[in-house]
Amino acid sequence: MAAAQVVERLVGQWSPVRLIVTGGVQMAAASLLAGYSQFTGALVVVALLLGGGWSFMHSTIQSWATALSPTARATGVALFGVALYVGSALAAATAQAHAYRPLFWLAALLTVPLTVAAAVGRARCRPADAA
Repeated sequence: MAAAQVVERLVGQWSPVRLIVTGGVQMAAASLLAGYSQFTGALVVVALLLGGGWSFMHSTIQSWATALSPTARATGVALFGVALYVGSALAAATAQAHAYRPLFWLAALLTVPLTVAAAVGRARCRPADAA
């Protein structure tokens, strides 16, 4: 909740690209830490970092996605949701097998190209194209 308040204050001061990269770094760091240690103290930090990353990156990408193409808004938002749920479903088998360390390391690894793609895509988007 605190991170969401911080993001609200930074919107307009920071570029969307900076918000996306900040969130991506937080989520990658959280996943690396969770892969390294699953002790309670570490996981509290992981939860805080993931919450911050979600607030910075997800909200910025989601608001961009809804403003990018008003005529395709429903399709874009639906695909955004499908990607989230498909990723979660694919991770479920690994989690069910209690293979958390490789799952978190894979999450950290995949966060890098996601962050780069989102940041580059948002940087290439002309201001008239998105909010």
